[in-house]
Amino acid sequence: MAERLTMKVLSGELDVLRKRLHDFEMGFERKLESAMEKAAEKLKARIDASENAGTGLRGHGGAVDVDTRRRLIAESAYLRAERRGFTGGSPEEDWLLAEMEVDHLLLQEWGKHESPELKTQEVRPEQESRA
Repeated sequence: MAERLTMKVLSGELDVLRKRLHDFEMGFERKLESAMEKAAEKLKARIDASENAGTGLRGHGGAVDVDTRRRLIAESAYLRAERRGFTGGSPEEDWLLAEMEVDHLLLQEWGKHESPELKTQEVRPEQESRA
């Protein structure tokens, strides 16, 4: 009987711990999402600022200069490491993920400024090959 009571108590304690872990995970997930949204907004603001300063995207022929892109990637990688408390992960992985994120944002911004002529030129070869 003492063994059953102990198992029952342990089972109850385990359930309490599971609930606390679940609550912790949910809170952590919300904080992480919030931090990622803030980082993305900050990065977009910096891209907009660099664009207004003359180093950003300028129509379909322009591009962000190499130093600006590298600085954006470095800041994004740092923010990634900071979000996880600088523990675990690796600087290389942070850099690669930041690079993909920055390039994705730059391509989105580039698409907004793409000229109608370029879009038409991209469609023409497909139309010619169908004819």
